[in-house]
Amino acid sequence: MSTTPIEQERAGSEFALIILLAAVTAIGPFTIHALSPALPEISTYFGVPAAAAQLMLSLSLVAMAVSTLLWGPASDRFGRRPVLLLGLVMATAGSALAAIAPDLWLAVIGRLMQAAGGAAGMVLARAVAQDVFGPGRAAGVIGQITAVMVAAPMIAPTVAGLVVEWGGWRGVFWMSAGLSALLVVWSRAAMPETAPRDGAVRGLGEMLRGFAVIGRTRAFWRYAGYAAFSLAGFYYFVAITPYVMREAFAQGPAAYGFYFIMLSATYMFTNFIAGPVSARFGADRTLIFGATFALLGPAITAALLLAGVHEPWVLFVPGTIQSLGAGLAVPNAMAGAVASSPTRAGAASGLLGFSQFIVAALTTQAAGFLPHDIALTVPLGMIVIVLPGIFCLFALRAPRA
Repeated sequence: MSTTPIEQERAGSEFALIILLAAVTAIGPFTIHALSPALPEISTYFGVPAAAAQLMLSLSLVAMAVSTLLWGPASDRFGRRPVLLLGLVMATAGSALAAIAPDLWLAVIGRLMQAAGGAAGMVLARAVAQDVFGPGRAAGVIGQITAVMVAAPMIAPTVAGLVVEWGGWRGVFWMSAGLSALLVVWSRAAMPETAPRDGAVRGLGEMLRGFAVIGRTRAFWRYAGYAAFSLAGFYYFVAITPYVMREAFAQGPAAYGFYFIMLSATYMFTNFIAGPVSARFGADRTLIFGATFALLGPAITAALLLAGVHEPWVLFVPGTIQSLGAGLAVPNAMAGAVASSPTRAGAASGLLGFSQFIVAALTTQAAGFLPHDIALTVPLGMIVIVLPGIFCLFALRAPRA
């Protein structure tokens, strides 16, 4: 059946909007993960311990956690478009500030602005999709947006590793500032205002009551606990491996980025097949399968290192096995957490994101205090982190009738 010119124009404008939503969603995760190859260089440049440089990553995750709770209610009150533009401008200004910072603490402030501003795109893209496409089509659009959000942190370390090799650590922030500035211009020109005019605006009190209700839900913490500790294990790997690559294997940022491609490709692929696999075997079986691989990957790494195999690929090949499990399990855990409170799905999503970023912030900061000339700190740390998530998965099951 042929389409009319009006239908073709509408389809084209919808496609353009989806591309824009994907881009504003991706900028936050991209800038967060682009920092990891630069961390050893930042530590050396400012002459500070790794734990101090690590604040640029851990505190930025706290900033994302807090801002994730705030951008949504702000957009309900003031509109999607102005709040999104504010977030993107903040991300641009923060990136530029970090790029010119004469000392570490000013760079940390810029990094916090960058992270908090970038989180606006992650939150508001889903809201805009819901506004424009409605319940029937929004799920498919959000799935497409989420695929890009997953891809962004996968490619960021590879791109940033090359940038650090060619232009130093400041080049990563100039790259982020340029990308954010382009999104400001693009969004100002193409992002419509989509917030419902007659929708009820929930205040802070209602939002906090929603969090309290969800916080008493056993099923929520079963899934959210696993999702949080699984993500934290990944962030721990991202935080500590660049240092271990430099100090234990004498490898630079570009090598780290190259090896990281293995994890990227695996995680992206398993995210795409998580839906069909879950439909075939069930969400809980897929979660258990993923949890098994989350332990198996770092366990293999530890065994190889203890056996005397001291090569960079030892960190990444078994790490790819862990990514396979995470790619299958985490989407199911996130879906389970949100579905545990169907009447407060938005609040559940916000609390889930908050818990994930807070736990990840703690583990990434801990990575700065561990020895970096011993490769075993990578797999052993990942095992310790994922165990509480597995405990939540099994201990918080609903009691049988």
